Amino acid sequence: MAGSTHFGEIDLSTWSLEEKVGQLFLVYFEGPELSPALEEMIQDYHVGGLIFYSIAGNIQTLSQLAQLTASVQAQSRIPLWMGIDQEGGPVVRITEGVTVFPSAMAVAAAGSLADARAMAQVVGVELKSLGFNLNFAPVVDVNSNPHNPIIGIRAFGSDPNQVADYGLAMLCGYQQAGILCTPKHFPGHGDTHIDSHLGLPRVDRPLAELQATEIYPFQTLIKAGAEAIMTAHVVMPALGSDQPATLAPEVLSGWLRNKLGFQGLICTDSLTMGAIAQTYGIPEAAELAFKAGADMLLFGADRGFTPVVQKDAYAHLLQGFRSGRLSVEQLDQSLQRILSLKQRYRLGSPPGAETVHPAASPSHQALAQRIAQASIALLKGSLPPLAPDLLLITPVPLLGDLLQKALPSAQVLQISPEPTPEDWQTTLARAARADQVVVGSLDLFRHPAQKELLVELLGALIPEQVIGLALGSPDDPSALPQIPVYLACYGTTPVSLQALIEVLLGRIRTRGRV
Repeated sequence: MAGSTHFGEIDLSTWSLEEKVGQLFLVYFEGPELSPALEEMIQDYHVGGLIFYSIAGNIQTLSQLAQLTASVQAQSRIPLWMGIDQEGGPVVRITEGVTVFPSAMAVAAAGSLADARAMAQVVGVELKSLGFNLNFAPVVDVNSNPHNPIIGIRAFGSDPNQVADYGLAMLCGYQQAGILCTPKHFPGHGDTHIDSHLGLPRVDRPLAELQATEIYPFQTLIKAGAEAIMTAHVVMPALGSDQPATLAPEVLSGWLRNKLGFQGLICTDSLTMGAIAQTYGIPEAAELAFKAGADMLLFGADRGFTPVVQKDAYAHLLQGFRSGRLSVEQLDQSLQRILSLKQRYRLGSPPGAETVHPAASPSHQALAQRIAQASIALLKGSLPPLAPDLLLITPVPLLGDLLQKALPSAQVLQISPEPTPEDWQTTLARAARADQVVVGSLDLFRHPAQKELLVELLGALIPEQVIGLALGSPDDPSALPQIPVYLACYGTTPVSLQALIEVLLGRIRTRGRV
């Protein structure tokens, strides 16, 4: 590299091409400890960071995690990004010993920007105490398609201004905690009908609409000082390309860099997701993403791939730089962005004394409870008193457990989100004998068999007997207009379900915004 730039005491002008290329890679690995395979990725492939998954066996206990991140950092000459998806709500990789917050939509329904900021700070502090320095959050997609199969309650809502406000609050909270965050998924994943883990979504909205909705929150956060942004595997022809945004120079360099003025770190979403893998070879996709303007190439624990594909992509890029097909000057620019943020966030520094013990504190849990209780919304009707021997029909087992703990006389019938023939028979028979039926629904647009069962059930009941609970998407009442009373809790995290029970029992009132 030209000049005599330094990272700590390391002179970057002495770096080999192999070391430089490795810094682009943020990779997943298998197992709960520093394995020979992981050592090889760090020492021989010089990777810039890791992403941790429970499904890859990386996460067992808090002490194991803290030991793993410390041992991994000790192996690397250049401190590593330690990344994770800990959004809150349905996307959390660590579920024990830390504070599990409600979904983003619940946070916005609770109506407090101060609590949103405090939540991000708490998540950041807890992650930092475990050795993490990067959280792939917050989601600032605008949920403009209520039947979106992958965003939904992960978004703050369908109003771009609200999404921008809450995204900014969380950005500030993470920065205050000293954790790099990546507002995602640029240029917007909220108006899609395909999950990009499985296929390639396309959004054919006019440019003016995209600018006013999907792009607006990102523009706001960029102006406020966002330092990293994650891309989306979404095609938006109005932005000038028929390629996924992650691979499109017109989107990453043209829009994100030039038109929106973003000078921070561009990180791809996982390049092994179906939206990319079904159309492109993974090594070729890594090259296209770099050419498009991405600084960090993320490889997640996606179905059908092993960590070997990361080595193939590395070799492909290395060959591209050696042959002159890829620009070493652009590589150096990406390296400057990566290393300047590693310096700014003090990667490799030991946790401060206040964060040595990573267990969630009572004050952190109290914040999660406060947000959850303020988020429960009455979507329609007026909540009647509960019958002591009511029948709860729920696809979420924990809800039944919590209700019976609070109201032992209640009856609970657990059904599958995709009900079986046995579920149908039992549900109809049990409901016919009940004076009051509380129906929990979970994302009916994704589970048509669940909707069909509930429609048949409601045809056999008097409407006034029924209370509806939207346990995921708040759009469920539109699929079951027969139900006169409907509550929403915006997700199935324990604090949200407990808050829902408190409302049902009349212990707290509904305050959530619809």
